[in-house]
Amino acid sequence: MKRTLLVFSALTAFAAPAIAPAVAQAQQAEAREDRGDRRTEARTERREQRREDRQQPRTERPQPPQDRGGGRQDRREDRQDRREDRRDDRQDRREDRREDRQDRRPDTRQDRREDRRDDRQDRREDRQDRRPDNRDDRRDRREDRREDRQDRREDRREWREDRREDRFENRRDRRDYREFRRGWNRDNWRRDWNRSHRSDWWRNHRSFRGYSGVRVGFYFAPDYGYYSVPRQYWNQRWHEGQYLPSIFWRYQLNDYRTYGLGFPPQGTRWVYVDNHIYLIDDYDGYIIEVVYDFWRW
Repeated sequence: MKRTLLVFSALTAFAAPAIAPAVAQAQQAEAREDRGDRRTEARTERREQRREDRQQPRTERPQPPQDRGGGRQDRREDRQDRREDRRDDRQDRREDRREDRQDRRPDTRQDRREDRRDDRQDRREDRQDRRPDNRDDRRDRREDRREDRQDRREDRREWREDRREDRFENRRDRRDYREFRRGWNRDNWRRDWNRSHRSDWWRNHRSFRGYSGVRVGFYFAPDYGYYSVPRQYWNQRWHEGQYLPSIFWRYQLNDYRTYGLGFPPQGTRWVYVDNHIYLIDDYDGYIIEVVYDFWRW
């Protein structure tokens, strides 16, 4: 007997929370049906009362003599009655809607309150769950920043070493350039060349056979002919210490001995640019020496 009582009490303890919502819904449905019945009864009572109020003055009026226009009068009264009935129905529907709204409001408010409480609780739980993740992310970011700093320091060291090596190489190159300038002087070359050649020496030279005059946007290179020049480079001069654009590197002067020019050091070349000649570095186009107006148009 005791076992059966314990089993029954356990079942009721588990089943009561599950049955409670269904019972509450059934009670709400019954209450709605009762309210609907009361509304229909009140509606019918109001309609009957209005009809009696409309019929009462008609009975008190003296009945006019019947004539041909009696049918029209009856139809008018019927129309008036139907209009009043429709107005009464509209009024009843409005009142029913108002009552329904009033019945729903407390339920919706309570549901909203419960939803808000649930949302607050969920947000709190999410915050608590995110805290350890945020801590881990912060630690990872700190470690990443430390590694980035270390990498930047190593890069700076390597960059400094590269700069030192470049400076050393530039010093060696400058020494070679100095030796070239000591062996070949531009002013002396110009003086000797002008003494032994006329200003129009190039007109009967075989390298200038294809020359037909100055062209806008084009340069003429002996032994190569005309070639197109970008707008930003046309009619422009470069000086020693600057870098010549790579578009001009291909027009190399090979017979420098014929023109009395010095032997280019290793890793350099003489190139034509318009009527000027540049001695440049093969690696980056660094201008070592310039001879302006090698021939005059």
